[in-house]
Amino acid sequence: MKIAILGHGVFGSAISSRLALNGHTIIKNTIKDCDTILVAVPSYAVSGVLMSYKNDITDQKIIICSKGFDKSGELFSVVIEREFPNNQIYFLYGPTLAEELRNGVFSIMVLAGGEGKELLKKQIELDNLYIELSDDIIGVQVGSALKNTVGIFVGLVEGAGFGENTQAFIYSKGLQEIQKIGVCLGANPNTFLGFTCAGDLFLRSRSRILGIEIGKGRAFEDVSKEMTYPKEGISSLKNILKMEGTLNMDLRFFKLIHRVVFEGMLVDEAVKKLADMIE
Repeated sequence: MKIAILGHGVFGSAISSRLALNGHTIIKNTIKDCDTILVAVPSYAVSGVLMSYKNDITDQKIIICSKGFDKSGELFSVVIEREFPNNQIYFLYGPTLAEELRNGVFSIMVLAGGEGKELLKKQIELDNLYIELSDDIIGVQVGSALKNTVGIFVGLVEGAGFGENTQAFIYSKGLQEIQKIGVCLGANPNTFLGFTCAGDLFLRSRSRILGIEIGKGRAFEDVSKEMTYPKEGISSLKNILKMEGTLNMDLRFFKLIHRVVFEGMLVDEAVKKLADMIE
């Protein structure tokens, strides 16, 4: 299989190296003569990058590895299916730190989509990389996007000196809030207990590290200058708040993250306000 990789950050490079081990031909920055297009660019760039190749995209399979929402605030599946109705669209997510994936550490990923995903599973899997299949394309997208945002909140309380009890509270409450949003959008509630949401949130991700630094009392702008990778959790935070009217839901959990990161609210005040939401 000839696979075009769009996006060569840490994850794009890691998944490329694993796919090459399966005998696939990896090509970069072109989709000419490829069978499959794998997208690993920052979430805000997904639709723009694909549209830049629109004249060359015919019947290739499109696999999205980017975690987040489209820059319009819509799900990737909505935007891509609208623009590329003749292509099979899949989503490949998981609790996979790029360095461990590259080094062949035992890892699980989830491949969500419709017809053809069983064959793709066989083509992607190899020693120490296992693939679970899912039909819930909405659930895996919402969970993978918002786990980054919840990860920031978990990092905030850790950085502010709170213990594991408080971190567990944020983790659990965050999962509940993600699940509510996903179900509102039509997802299976059980998806959020699986690898792409609860599992991925467990990782000490870059989003959590961002939160830790801000939780120590540092300004987002200062921390942001030191981090060369995209802040997907921040992007998802801004997008989910844009969707409040459409969702018609209480998004106070996510508003608290915004207030700490951008409006100067103290972490302990945010924790207390979140606790007051418990019924």
